[in-house]
Amino acid sequence: MANELELKLDRSDSYGSPGYEDFELSSVLTEATNFYVKKFYDEVNNRKARGFEETEIRNQGLAALVKDAASLPVSASQVGVIANTLLQGKFFDLPTDHMYTIFEECTINKTQCSTTDPIYAYVITVGHNEIQRFNWSKYKKPFYKSYGDSRVWRLEFSRQTSGISPAAPATAKRHELLTDGTFDIATYHMRYLKNPSDIIVNRTTPASQQNCELDESTHRVIIDIATDLMMQRVQEQKVQTVEPFKELE
Repeated sequence: MANELELKLDRSDSYGSPGYEDFELSSVLTEATNFYVKKFYDEVNNRKARGFEETEIRNQGLAALVKDAASLPVSASQVGVIANTLLQGKFFDLPTDHMYTIFEECTINKTQCSTTDPIYAYVITVGHNEIQRFNWSKYKKPFYKSYGDSRVWRLEFSRQTSGISPAAPATAKRHELLTDGTFDIATYHMRYLKNPSDIIVNRTTPASQQNCELDESTHRVIIDIATDLMMQRVQEQKVQTVEPFKELE
């Protein structure tokens, strides 16, 4: 990918033309990979309005980033959870490479009727401004039924340690799961899209290189994106076809 990128930029180290340094190629290819993920994960960010799990092309392009976390750990600190007569919260740590949640479910500390079968709960994402309004609705608030139908709410919450200070590195991101207080969360299972690993170009020591982990079908597109990004970096051209990252968030 690095060699092809230099060829497209007409900067390959041949015929006296100086090439780019490996760290420059690593940086721009990594940026292009992140750009690709954010552009094609969300349907509103791309021209064809097709996001992840909407077409086979999108699925294959991003499938390498899908990971499973069978049982997420309860956070060491529970300071700040919602706890009142109507709701009971609990923080769970997310995987350190977590980017976007794509599937989640819970088991609760109840069993189905007179069996030992666990009860699985649907996890519904709610906004903080919806908590008080929805909690009075028997159709929307968290609940469990002995025949297996259950619902849990999920809120976003900050890390325990933000990592602003170099002496205190960031801890895992967290979700807060809410019940109505009549049951508790036993396990929290998630599938998620991970942050893509950095691409490392090291032509001096090839064993230290890190390939793009996305499907091979995406590599040409990523090289094209990297070409435009590099041209912007060296101010040779302002490429209007590449949206700034802020438009993809």
